[in-house]
Amino acid sequence: MSRHFVTLLPGVRAVCALFLAALLSGCGQAIITAPVGSTMAISVNPPFIAAQGDAAIVSVLVIEPAGTPVPDGTVIQFFTTLGTIQEQAKTNDGVARVNLVSDSRSGTAKVTAFSGAATISADVTIGATRPTRVVPVLLDARINLSLGQTIGHFKVTVFDANGNPVSRVPVRFSVLDNPALDTILDGPDVFTDNNGDAANRVQTKRVEAGTIRLRADVLSSTALSTEFTFPVVK
Repeated sequence: MSRHFVTLLPGVRAVCALFLAALLSGCGQAIITAPVGSTMAISVNPPFIAAQGDAAIVSVLVIEPAGTPVPDGTVIQFFTTLGTIQEQAKTNDGVARVNLVSDSRSGTAKVTAFSGAATISADVTIGATRPTRVVPVLLDARINLSLGQTIGHFKVTVFDANGNPVSRVPVRFSVLDNPALDTILDGPDVFTDNNGDAANRVQTKRVEAGTIRLRADVLSSTALSTEFTFPVVK
């Protein structure tokens, strides 16, 4: 059986070597995306920003079907209907972060992230004014256990620097003491209405008189919060 050998000229060998190196390099740069069946969670901090150059951090957590974070370097792509956002970012410990920056327009930005077949969206309010003051109001004077009451109604009103109510601002309510006894009923996050009001209720399991300590955090680009109390009598 005869064997045939091909001898490449030096110039040809150099070209082949360069081609092989480019091929291997291209393979190493393949984009990693989330595997099929992955799930995403998205958060925006803060979810309300002022128009014209304000910014929010958009974070996306990606979990594989096995329940573990996707590998570092997994590429997440981002789009927004309002403002500007980085086109893509790579995960670290399963999380990718980008900045959403407002332009001169106000409204609700729909931010969408996707990788592979996984996708998720979140709304970000972009407004022309910033909240500067939050005022709590007890809609019920107290919770009277002797009358069989267990629920108290309250609200907070959010204002801008000119004293105008600010609408569509998310407010997060929480119980500061005894969360096993006192519970926020209508969910922790409530958006203000056209009057700047965000209303909620607290329910208590107390059997003795006392005081419920509550907190309201306005989730805007400026740190704004208030603490207040709700009396429980017997």
